[in-house]
Amino acid sequence: MKFKFPLQKVLEHRKIKENLAQKDFQEAVNLYQEELARLNQMGNQVQSAHAQVGALSNQGGAQGPALSQIHEFLQGQQIRIQRQMQKVQEFEKLVEAKREILRQAALEYKIMEKMRENKFEEYRAERLSNDQKEMDEQSILRFKAVKES
Repeated sequence: MKFKFPLQKVLEHRKIKENLAQKDFQEAVNLYQEELARLNQMGNQVQSAHAQVGALSNQGGAQGPALSQIHEFLQGQQIRIQRQMQKVQEFEKLVEAKREILRQAALEYKIMEKMRENKFEEYRAERLSNDQKEMDEQSILRFKAVKES
């Protein structure tokens, strides 16, 4: 008699659900990292613009139009950075939501896996008990057969 877990289909379904949750979580993390990289890139552009302002002011001369253009860029960039920060926060919330879904799916799978292990242990104990009874019965029958002869 082979061990057969009665809720095997449910266990498989929960494993698939966990795998899908893992995939969704990874996609959300990747999107979050992309948006974070974009935010960092914007910050680097601001630093680069500040360095340009420093270089232009050291050169001297008629740098007014270039400085005003950089100033306008910096103002616009600050607005874009604020928007990007909001976007990053939204993705952070999404990642946390996906992490919670993944945690719940993993927990459900572990519960079913533990139930399967417990059922298997019961099956094994019952099988060992039955095997022991059979061996005891055969020993008794042999002992009787030897005694009667």
